[in-house]
Amino acid sequence: MKKSRSPKEEHEMNYTLAGIPIKNYLVASSSPLTESVERLICCKEAHFSAAILKSCANYKRIGRGYGRKIVYVKNGYYADASFENEILTLNEGIELFQNAHSLIRDDMLLIPSVSALSLEAKEWINSCKQFEKLGAKVIQLDFFYLGTLKHNDEFYQSLKILLSTLKKHLDCMVMPKLNLKFEPNKICKTLKDSGISYVSLLDSIRENPDKKYNLHPDNTSYFGPKQLPLTLEYLKAAKKHGLFVCAGGGIAKREDVEVLIQNGADMIQVASYVLNRGYSFTKDLLPDTVDYDFHNPILKHNPWCDSQRPGDCDHCGACAPHILP
Repeated sequence: MKKSRSPKEEHEMNYTLAGIPIKNYLVASSSPLTESVERLICCKEAHFSAAILKSCANYKRIGRGYGRKIVYVKNGYYADASFENEILTLNEGIELFQNAHSLIRDDMLLIPSVSALSLEAKEWINSCKQFEKLGAKVIQLDFFYLGTLKHNDEFYQSLKILLSTLKKHLDCMVMPKLNLKFEPNKICKTLKDSGISYVSLLDSIRENPDKKYNLHPDNTSYFGPKQLPLTLEYLKAAKKHGLFVCAGGGIAKREDVEVLIQNGADMIQVASYVLNRGYSFTKDLLPDTVDYDFHNPILKHNPWCDSQRPGDCDHCGACAPHILP
């Protein structure tokens, strides 16, 4: 286990992601925090060093399905949303990257996140190529929806072919984000054997909540402390195979960050911690806040959405436990 570093040692460290210098280890996970330019600017002001944009996929949206619904429970919350409401179209993802890139590319590394429902290489390559042409240096491969496929030996072989093909056709670095359907050691070995060096951990827990919450069981995920032991399990497997790890999932306090770093995490990604508290609370997770200013009024922006007026609210329930000043 790694020895804990002092705040001064943390502050003086030189952090890089894919060879790109960044100011600290804190990354905003792909989430509501990163689905609009306004909230990405807030992430920058909250001193995130990088932000993984809301995932997008190359599909044609027909309607919005049903909206996002958040239900808070003891030690976490459930999030229920349709695919059409949760995943940006490719054009929306490109527009978000372009608009944010023009404003904050010098202050915070922007990482597009690409998803798909199959292992068809052309689908992934086409989406990634478009972001690469726009200047993306790192792209997250969001494998959450691959959890619907049967994870047998044939699946892992097809995944290896996909990753090797992506490596061959792209100049930028790709960073797969894992879901809990992957067996930790098997997927990490597959990544390593495919020439992948970076991995993003860990996606939410699909759960069937109590019927009293009136949520869609097939589209509901749990976020909270129960994720942390799972993140640690996948982190240890990833480090065993020599992977660079951007780890998150279940972080509830600074001590959780320290545990992940002690177990080999190279970067720390968070979303729920900030969504449930507000942007300024990143100060509790950063290595040293001496040089950081958290008094910017923009940090009072709602981290869940850009609806600042009551009439714009879609009543998703995200703001229920806290009212921002």
